[in-house]
Amino acid sequence: MLDQDAYNSPIPPQGKGETAERALRSAIVHCVLAPGERLSEAELAREFGLGRGAVRAALARLQASGFVSSTARSGWQVTSVSAAEIRELSAARRQLEPLLCSVSLDDADRARLHSLAEMHMALVQRQELSGDMVPTIRKCERDILETLAARLGMPIVAGWLTDLWDRSIRLVNFFEARAPVKLTLANRSRFVEALIDGRKADALSHLAAANTALETYLLDRFLESEAMVGNKRAARRAAEKGKPLRRQAGKSPMGVRTER
Repeated sequence: MLDQDAYNSPIPPQGKGETAERALRSAIVHCVLAPGERLSEAELAREFGLGRGAVRAALARLQASGFVSSTARSGWQVTSVSAAEIRELSAARRQLEPLLCSVSLDDADRARLHSLAEMHMALVQRQELSGDMVPTIRKCERDILETLAARLGMPIVAGWLTDLWDRSIRLVNFFEARAPVKLTLANRSRFVEALIDGRKADALSHLAAANTALETYLLDRFLESEAMVGNKRAARRAAEKGKPLRRQAGKSPMGVRTER
């Protein structure tokens, strides 16, 4: 069965359809359903005990959020990893996340953020970050961001941010599972301190630095994957045909969209 633990979709469906969408989103974010993997409406309908129409509606919402795509020839598939997506996510986050620095916080919000910041700092300062520690830290970071998003008073923008954060962590999960280099954790406790103290410029600077670090990490890992896939494919073809090595463009079996 697919993991049922997922963040809420910004476009709320109903009943079993909601369960299906949340489970599919979670499976995609955690790469249980890998980039480029094909999705069968019939199999998903059996999995969730739903009609094909409900499954199709859930997939359509996930398509609108950027998690899946569809073509007449291939049907539904999980969105492949590409440099274009990485740049798109980074640009969108740079545009929308600064809004978080302008929200009005009441005493309860400040107390919650302060508690999350202390927890985040305590976890990050541990000498060994292994096992479930990193996912726990990232969940704490996500709680900080979602607390702020909930105070925006703009449900559509909050929904866009949810999609951007989910799509970003999907890429991080994908690359971290395939490379020894891990994304350096952002110090979100300093971000919270700046917000609570009213130092908006410092909070904005933190967001910009965190987004730059994320984009750099993702693009570096993408280029490494592209080079690895291109070299393996070229070496195989050269061995079969006795031709010189040449880089090829296309989609790798890992769901990485290689680009010239």
